[in-house]
Amino acid sequence: MKKSLSVVLVLLLVMLSAGTALAKPGNSNAPGQVKKVEGQQNYGQLKKAERQQNNGQVKEAEKQQSYGQLKKAEKEQNYGQLKKAEKQNYGQLKSSEKQPVRELVQKSLQEQYRTYNKEKTVQGKKVQLTDISRHWAAPCIEEMTAIGLFKGYPDGSFKPDQQLSQAEALALVMRIAADDDTTVDEDKDKSELSQVPAWVRGDADKAARKGIIKLNRFHSAVQASRAQTAVMIAKALGLEPVDTSDIPFKDGILLSQEDVGYILALHQEGILKGTPNGNFNPNSAITRAEMATILQRLLDQKEDISIELPETATVEQGKSITLKATVKYPDDSSDNSISWSSSDTALATVKDGVVTAADDKTGTVTITATAKSGELTASAKCKVTIVEEEQVTTGTLQETGEVGSHNGKVYGKVYQEYALKADGEKISLHKDDVVSITLQKDDDPAVELTPNTDSTLWFNVQRESGDYTLRVVDKNDNIYEAVLDWTTPQALLAIKTGNEGEHDGNYYIEYRLGNLDLSSFSCMYQIKPDGKVVELTANSDSTLWFKTNNQLSGKHTFLIKQTGTWYTATISF
Repeated sequence: MKKSLSVVLVLLLVMLSAGTALAKPGNSNAPGQVKKVEGQQNYGQLKKAERQQNNGQVKEAEKQQSYGQLKKAEKEQNYGQLKKAEKQNYGQLKSSEKQPVRELVQKSLQEQYRTYNKEKTVQGKKVQLTDISRHWAAPCIEEMTAIGLFKGYPDGSFKPDQQLSQAEALALVMRIAADDDTTVDEDKDKSELSQVPAWVRGDADKAARKGIIKLNRFHSAVQASRAQTAVMIAKALGLEPVDTSDIPFKDGILLSQEDVGYILALHQEGILKGTPNGNFNPNSAITRAEMATILQRLLDQKEDISIELPETATVEQGKSITLKATVKYPDDSSDNSISWSSSDTALATVKDGVVTAADDKTGTVTITATAKSGELTASAKCKVTIVEEEQVTTGTLQETGEVGSHNGKVYGKVYQEYALKADGEKISLHKDDVVSITLQKDDDPAVELTPNTDSTLWFNVQRESGDYTLRVVDKNDNIYEAVLDWTTPQALLAIKTGNEGEHDGNYYIEYRLGNLDLSSFSCMYQIKPDGKVVELTANSDSTLWFKTNNQLSGKHTFLIKQTGTWYTATISF
């Protein structure tokens, strides 16, 4: 009985212990204990929570932010920046002046293709093959056979649906691509060429060295796939991979990442097309008919037409300017023309490139030039701004009689001084008196000059002949223009007379400069090979005695002014 009672007591104690343990998580404590817990929560635990927030939880949040944002940044880099890079790559390819595909194709084949089509049109010339009359690729097969890219079989058939081997496909690709200066890897291991048939070994060697194929993946007798052939063509033509973010084929997932950029490059050029159901079928073997079609598209590339205009121009009210259109027409083109139009004829009209502004209006008008050659057209636009007519005072440039090289500060040049005069008064070009100075030769763009402490114009006497217009805007917004009709120095031949001499320890060789008498001149300068300018003086000699000792090697230029005319001669020493 005692034993039974002891067992019962033990069980009761176990149950009570279990109940206490279970009560703590369930908050089933006595009311006093609850109050105590609430008080702890209101103060102690609250403080603890605040500390955790201020310390532990903040740290955790920082970690989460640091880690989460890092992951987000990595994802953005892997996706957004990658997409941006792909688009940038695509955009740069588009914006750069990449060669048209027609320029990447063998010129002799293009000429044969054009000749055949002309003869076919004029003479009704046609290739006879027994099994292509109802084939979808018949025209392409006929043309490619006619120019010798393909051959028919002895029985007169073509077998358009027969599959090409990798060797056959490569041979055709290497024939169609133009020769270029692409650097090739001469160190390529040629041991694998022993497995390539002799008739295509040369093409395989060249293709491998140019990176068109990899010999360890080239199997001559195995069927060539559509994807493999497309990549060979793109690489042989030197095309770059393009943006791959938008693949137009339903089965694009089958295209390898390594190949897809090249395949899409050909697709964008219109050389490759998908099947009627929207697939590309990259792993299918390419047929003779399909290859003939691709080659025909390469040879049938139409030459583009292009036209360029200045982006902007300015014309005064009531005046005219001529816009020059630079047009490139296709070779052997005919029926070429350019038409012009104005977006606002009330503001400015245009005829044959001559833009005439209205007398009483200002604003901006768009002039469009459209070039046409047969069915090809191209347009270019120029924004022309019509401004109020300026009040310009016409002046003159008068020689002061001064010539020099700025006291040797400017090397290799000799200047002649001119004063700008208008209405009988000298117009100062000093930097404190002017806003801007420009000099324009004929119709060339005006060149901005930097005003300095000189009040006059120092003009380089070695400039080309032409009308130079000096335009000055002073601090009072007065505008002055003057034209200098300049003739470049007349060239003379320096000829040795055969005489040599010594004077004051220096050695000299005598030269005659054309028929010029050097016993008298206004001024004479020697520009040495290092650019140093030395002024020479006249004496009783009519010739030039050129000092040879301690003289610099190279070209020595002489400038002589005599009776208002400039002359020049050179001596190479």
